[in-house]
Amino acid sequence: MAPQTVTKYFRDSVAAKLKINFKNSRFMISDLNSLIQGKIDSKYYAVLSDHKNVSGKLEVIVVAKTIKTKFDAQQRVETNIEDMTGILYIPAVLTANGMLLPSEDKYPWIPREHLHPIIDEELAIGYVNDFDEYMSNNYQRLESNLTWKSYFEFAKDMYETVTETEITSNTIKEIELEKNVYIIKDDSINATRNILKLYDHLLSSQPNHLQLYQNFINQKFTSLSPLIPNGMLEMQKHVGQMGGEYPLSPSQRECLNHFNNMEEGEILAVNGPPGTGKTTLLQSLVANLYVERALKKDEPPVIVASSTNNQAVTNIIESFGKIKPKWENSHLEQRWIEGVDSFAVYFPSGSKEKEAKEKGFQYTNSRGENFFDEVESNENIERSTEKMLKECSRYFATSHTDIKQCEQTISNRLTAIEEIRQKVLSLFFEYDQMAPKGVSLDTYMTQLAKEKSEWEGTFQSIQQRIKEWQTHFSNLPFFVRLFKFLPFFKSKLVSHVRYFIQPDEEFIDESMNLDKILFLYSEKAKETREKIKQVDATYQQVSKLNTKYKQLMEELISLNIVEKYPGSFSSLDKANEFLDTTIKYASFWLAVHYYECRWLLEKRLSEKQRGTNFDNVLNQFYTNLSMLTPCFVMTFYQLPRMLLAYNNGKEHFLYNYIDLLIVDEAGQVTPEIAACSFSLAKRAVVVGDVYQIEPVWNINETLDMSLALSNNVITSIEQFEKLRELGLNTSESSVMRVACKSCKYEKYQQRGLFLSEHRRCYNEIIEYCNSLVYRGKLEPMRGKAANDKKNPLVQLSIPPLGHIQVDSYQSSKKAGSRYNEIEARAIAAWINEHFYNIRNAYHEDDPKSLIGIITPFKMQVGIIKRALSPDVKPFIDVGTVHTFQGGERKVIIMSTVYGKNDGCFFIDANKSLLNVAVSRAKDSFLVMGDMNCLSDSANKPSGLLKRMLLENDVVHS
Repeated sequence: MAPQTVTKYFRDSVAAKLKINFKNSRFMISDLNSLIQGKIDSKYYAVLSDHKNVSGKLEVIVVAKTIKTKFDAQQRVETNIEDMTGILYIPAVLTANGMLLPSEDKYPWIPREHLHPIIDEELAIGYVNDFDEYMSNNYQRLESNLTWKSYFEFAKDMYETVTETEITSNTIKEIELEKNVYIIKDDSINATRNILKLYDHLLSSQPNHLQLYQNFINQKFTSLSPLIPNGMLEMQKHVGQMGGEYPLSPSQRECLNHFNNMEEGEILAVNGPPGTGKTTLLQSLVANLYVERALKKDEPPVIVASSTNNQAVTNIIESFGKIKPKWENSHLEQRWIEGVDSFAVYFPSGSKEKEAKEKGFQYTNSRGENFFDEVESNENIERSTEKMLKECSRYFATSHTDIKQCEQTISNRLTAIEEIRQKVLSLFFEYDQMAPKGVSLDTYMTQLAKEKSEWEGTFQSIQQRIKEWQTHFSNLPFFVRLFKFLPFFKSKLVSHVRYFIQPDEEFIDESMNLDKILFLYSEKAKETREKIKQVDATYQQVSKLNTKYKQLMEELISLNIVEKYPGSFSSLDKANEFLDTTIKYASFWLAVHYYECRWLLEKRLSEKQRGTNFDNVLNQFYTNLSMLTPCFVMTFYQLPRMLLAYNNGKEHFLYNYIDLLIVDEAGQVTPEIAACSFSLAKRAVVVGDVYQIEPVWNINETLDMSLALSNNVITSIEQFEKLRELGLNTSESSVMRVACKSCKYEKYQQRGLFLSEHRRCYNEIIEYCNSLVYRGKLEPMRGKAANDKKNPLVQLSIPPLGHIQVDSYQSSKKAGSRYNEIEARAIAAWINEHFYNIRNAYHEDDPKSLIGIITPFKMQVGIIKRALSPDVKPFIDVGTVHTFQGGERKVIIMSTVYGKNDGCFFIDANKSLLNVAVSRAKDSFLVMGDMNCLSDSANKPSGLLKRMLLENDVVHS
């Protein structure tokens, strides 16, 4: 299958303009005549804008043509067509006085799912080729001096060309249409334009050697390779760590080792369930690559971390700004330049810049505004140069007078401590070959000394015993020895030997003579001498290692990397863990300062160059930026724009430019949104969890099949199953699934690696998720709440997993969403009663990190918020599961909403809903609602929860 076919299929999936389901939204009704005039009732503006919009302009979508729902004898006639199906959408701007104006950057459209080729023929009202051709030939009509009249004419001509039906007609292909025109608020953002531009460039220029992109879109599973064991070779490659508090866990280390073996074009998939240290892993990958380059004195790597939702992206930024300092008496862990306080820089969309500023993020854009401009200003360079000379002189306790000298000193120190690290590894590698398992270096030395002295004692007692035997034989009368061949004397000799044999001399036989006994003892003496020699040789070797080790530790103490002698280790693994939090961590900070020096000496963009996107300008911009912040963070909607360059009068993309692309929360990213960005990178690490919230798919299955068929990605509907298996379909897959298909490793019979040590929740809480979806593969590391003496909730009698019964018969429904007033009031009452006690119990924590309320329904969110008392409300987050994805709280309360007569279809429809909800709770997960709404079958998510709640102590309201 040619890659172009998949590229075109992904492009069309992104471009597919869909119908909007507006029957549960707020809409106003108008008519075709008013639409043609461009003037509607001015009260519409007030209603649609919620009276909040003060700009006097509101973006709306006019649904100009809608299929009529048929009724026969008051019964709705069943067809494949949903109620209120729009078939002509016109984006517009509505003014406060009711005037319609053309949209500035959006075009009118007919939903792709109503255009041939499509599987369900009944729904088709025209051909996609006609639509594309019309848009290509006519879009320039929308370029300049646009009036409502010319804009509406454009939409009308498009509709009539594609459907071969006049816009005034109320039927189309025997389908009856409504006379009403609907107007709804436009909440869609035209976010995909950068993505489409990159797809179009991939299709028109067909660049070569895009190994990573080819791997992503390849319609075969990558063949598997065996896992790489954690040995000396892997440890040598791990040069940097961003945090100095804890060493990597075994599964994090496994991921890092496989990352260090990645070749160009490779995708590493990492399944990361909640609370298993994904952030630490990502920081480690970035730090390792950064230090590796600094050791080689190379340019810094270009690393981009991306996802589709802003929540995931801002989580990364926050984590890269919160590195906990380790040393009290050293200022190595501070920036030695001005104006930089995080290792990540954010590229937000224009609409998110205000929020980025409010949150105090370092943010810029492809024009280098804000953070980059500020940090590269002459004043900041001057102040930073001064600071670097001062801090560098202070740290190394020698005067530094120019930046080149600082760079050299820092680089030398980085190389020196890396040499110490390699020596420590070699030393313990050697030690592992000779020492018994689990015995530390100094303990082994003590053991060897003891063993040697024991063997020496044995040797002395052998010598002593030889003397005793000689004396014993010499005490025999001469004639007994002379006539020992005669039976009488022979028996005398035997009895003489017999009574002298000690219990431990079973090797001596009573019939032996002195020569034989001396021979046996000389053999023993020889063996013992060998043992003494052997033990002594080992002791000398270990002693040498111990002396070397102590010298290396002395060096680290003198370099302020280790505060005191750490004792010795029992294995190479343990030594490597110690190096994580000492040398590798110090190396990261030295690399940071090394690149700060390089940045101070780097070329600056001229006034004329700033804001342009010539190849050389972009290259200088990203080189300078990655010296300061090794990680660039942005959504996939922004990423293509960042590498759009201009040269020789033409725009093109910087393919293969990114050294490492990190995709976070990849289970929430649809393949077609991210795929094209893989063409801009050399390697990718994709981290996610297919058991978390699924993506919002832009396309339904029928349209997906149609697009795959029409682009020759598949040649028959039967082949769609294979596409689905590979995760390459766009109606129900995720980047995580595609990455697993493309990854050459497998863990626990599942493609991709797996982070297994869970540290967030108490064991009683995470046990639910472990049973629900992770097949017992998670290793709970936090312990049971019952065994934690420091658990603040014990004194408040709040269990780790509990239920508070709220009797209610059924929930109510409004605008397609459920709510339960009784339950909302009960939750608010419980919080009003307990909040201050919980706050006091966690007096050192931010009050906003204490309680979260999760509910499956949007409507219930508002009802609960209204029920909370005003003094408590600012500290409590209430939301659907999506709100909390990636977050955590000490206590999570789940509002089930359903009453006992409702059942709980929505909660059981998808395991990810409860998996995410439960795993947000660090210390307690409380279900508040009617227990009877939960299923009785333990095979269903709510049924498993019910069973576990009943097994635990249930709290009663």
